[in-house]
Amino acid sequence: MNRAATKSPNQRRACACAALLSFAACSANVAPIAVADGCPEEPLRAPARYADEPEQQLIDDFEHETSALPRVGGRDGSWILGSDNTTSHMQAGVSNRCAGRGQRAGHFSGNGFTSWGANWTALLRTQPTGTAVPYDATPYAGISFWAAGSGKVSTPFELPVGVTTMDVAWNGGICGKCMDYYRTAVTIGPAWRRFEIRFSELAQSGEGDPQIALRLEKLVGFIIWPTRDFDVWLDDVRFEQ
Repeated sequence: MNRAATKSPNQRRACACAALLSFAACSANVAPIAVADGCPEEPLRAPARYADEPEQQLIDDFEHETSALPRVGGRDGSWILGSDNTTSHMQAGVSNRCAGRGQRAGHFSGNGFTSWGANWTALLRTQPTGTAVPYDATPYAGISFWAAGSGKVSTPFELPVGVTTMDVAWNGGICGKCMDYYRTAVTIGPAWRRFEIRFSELAQSGEGDPQIALRLEKLVGFIIWPTRDFDVWLDDVRFEQ
């Protein structure tokens, strides 16, 4: 039997959309979702195969009510917010209003910054003394995540993302001019989209001290750092091999 012939019209349209957006291969396991006012545009859930990756690769799916990361893969950290404190509005946390998959997603928004702005970091290990704690990410080759922009801020929107290490973290005890993190940028729009960044593609800006090759055994966190007014949704952050 031709399995494609058994799909409903909605399922066939979902597969066509997924192919056009260069998502995963078609899957009949696609369920409609309700999109609340102001949420990213995405009428269909992402292919289920992404959710079936090994649990130890999960950094955060936000299916909880706190900033703590899931306790898997030797990680016990949480999301932390950094800001220049020059804004009249800033928000970072878990929300049940919008989601790329499941019931919750991360939401990070702010405007009116007059200095370096704000960043949101998934610290992979707790920092009981306030000093950065390294995490050995050498088994992995990159990080994937779903992201979208809210209609409150014009899109497409270039979102700087990357990782910090003991060498560049402000509390790592090594850097002279800190937070020149290893970065790239992704372009997000009003609809949920999956991104995968490879560690080999990340680079410092050249403004920090030291300038040093990325040491995966000294990873501190996954960071997003918008450079202008922003309203960003984030979901299903994972290590990739």
